[in-house]
Amino acid sequence: MNLSQPNAISPPEPLSKRDDFVLVDTVFRDYDIRGLAYSELDEEFALRLGRALGQLVLKRDLRAIYIARDGRLSSAGLAEALSNGLRLSGCQVINLGESTTPILNFAIHHRANVTCGVMVTASHNPGSYNGFKIVLEKDVISGHGLQELKAMMSANHFPSQIKAKLTNLAITPQYLEHIISDSRVNYPFKLVIDGGNAVAGQIAVSLFERLDCVVEPLFCEVDGNFPNHDPNPSDEKNLKALITKVKATQADLGLAFDGDGDRIVVVTGNGKIVWPDRLMMIFVKGILQDHPGSPIVFDVKSSKRLTEIVEECGGVPVLSKTGHAHIRKSVQEKNALIGGEFSGHIFFNDRWSGFDDGLYAAVRLLEILCEQEIPAVSLNQLISEFRTSCYTPEILVPVLETEKFELMDTLTNRCLFTDATINRVDGMRVEYEQGWGLVRPSNTTPNLTLRFEAEDEIQLEEIKRRFREELRPFINHIEDYI
Repeated sequence: MNLSQPNAISPPEPLSKRDDFVLVDTVFRDYDIRGLAYSELDEEFALRLGRALGQLVLKRDLRAIYIARDGRLSSAGLAEALSNGLRLSGCQVINLGESTTPILNFAIHHRANVTCGVMVTASHNPGSYNGFKIVLEKDVISGHGLQELKAMMSANHFPSQIKAKLTNLAITPQYLEHIISDSRVNYPFKLVIDGGNAVAGQIAVSLFERLDCVVEPLFCEVDGNFPNHDPNPSDEKNLKALITKVKATQADLGLAFDGDGDRIVVVTGNGKIVWPDRLMMIFVKGILQDHPGSPIVFDVKSSKRLTEIVEECGGVPVLSKTGHAHIRKSVQEKNALIGGEFSGHIFFNDRWSGFDDGLYAAVRLLEILCEQEIPAVSLNQLISEFRTSCYTPEILVPVLETEKFELMDTLTNRCLFTDATINRVDGMRVEYEQGWGLVRPSNTTPNLTLRFEAEDEIQLEEIKRRFREELRPFINHIEDYI
């Protein structure tokens, strides 16, 4: 990918209305639009979305919007149709080309006048999916806003406008320069970067080479087929090749990014996975040392140890619903200096602009390691300072998309979990003295998400056993998962 020039979207002719168009309700998620490319999300969908979104932009007395797209096979066609719809609404389009979600957010926050954008991406989902992340006036559109768009698209009554102009903008060099000029990295780390054949890979290689790191690229060529693994670093099986490469090359660290570059998972030099809630513990200690009393935002999937670290360091823990839009909103509302999600979204709001960026989070981690006596091996040492616990990764239980939330309501009303404290901020986080378990509906896939943590393996198995007993009447074969 050429870092200086975006792939241009040529001005297309208007798509004709399709009489057979069917709007699939389930693609309108909690904080984005996501579904199967070509069948649920096709070019007619993108055209109507563009026309509806263009009306919302113009109603706010705004005139222009950014578009960027990831490297999926369906993304270029959807971006072209989206651009066409926006322009037919009278909204000017600034095309960033094939890029990352953080670069789109960087444009929104660091260039004057244009505060809206759309990223064509399905993030960490398999290649058969695609979607749209939408930002209006620097805020992620979700909930009611997405339902308003759905109603406008369904009605399909759009006034005729003179087609607005399209311009191309190469902003990646400015994004890289902004990070590099502020960076405090001063050690030549040896890194393996797993780009997952997604858009962040080559940009990450460029960034860390310019920071004088030695970089071993792994799957950094953009390939929308995702031939090596899905672009989801939260799934442990997708980290196997990275772990092997880190060990084989005797690298200091491995960095894995997702499909649109806003998430990160880290692997130590000895192949240990550092899940994002553990990364948050490292970040939090440094931030609270300089800013005691600051709120720290994290989601319900995060370790109880993170709450303890925040309190020990003089911060105020704020538990949030899972989802990048929810974390981002909480960071803004609480004026927090950092927020994090277990899936790998890290939101810095001190020297950064409060949006999630996997590459920037990696730079901040390297800065902390540079402060240690032996930077190359210091990550293991920093992790060892935290009291250990036994925990599971995310456990996904497949359910029908159309039944997912109804099933969660049933669990909330019918499962008792006696002798426990239940937090219902997002699904059910069931707290015991010795640990906790979580069940919640995934916002992005047709699954229920479960996770468990306890002081030791015996207590972990006991909490899982209690969940099996409570969930068995409502979920077939729950024993296959926990």
